[in-house]
Amino acid sequence: MNEIEILKREIEIKGIKQVASELGVSTSSINLLIAEKYPGSLENMEKRIKKIYGNGGIECPILGKITATKCAEKWNLAKKIGMKAGNPETLRLYMTCLNCPLRAI
Repeated sequence: MNEIEILKREIEIKGIKQVASELGVSTSSINLLIAEKYPGSLENMEKRIKKIYGNGGIECPILGKITATKCAEKWNLAKKIGMKAGNPETLRLYMTCLNCPLRAI
């Protein structure tokens, strides 16, 4: 199964908004990918899809094996909270999320 087929399967299960959130891209980007009209780097998007959906979960160095949904939630939370975190564990998660190679593509 190639990455676009994986993407389509995830959209059928979760919906396009959720998948876009998990991938950290806009719904427009997802629509362009599916229509094979994506103007950006197709290789980078395929890598991201494979990393997030290809292994049945994401191995987070802080939280262990988590779903793509939980990863996206924690990543978005880390961006919002930033260095304002008062809890050492939350701060450690923030620092790890911002430097995550999964989201750096």
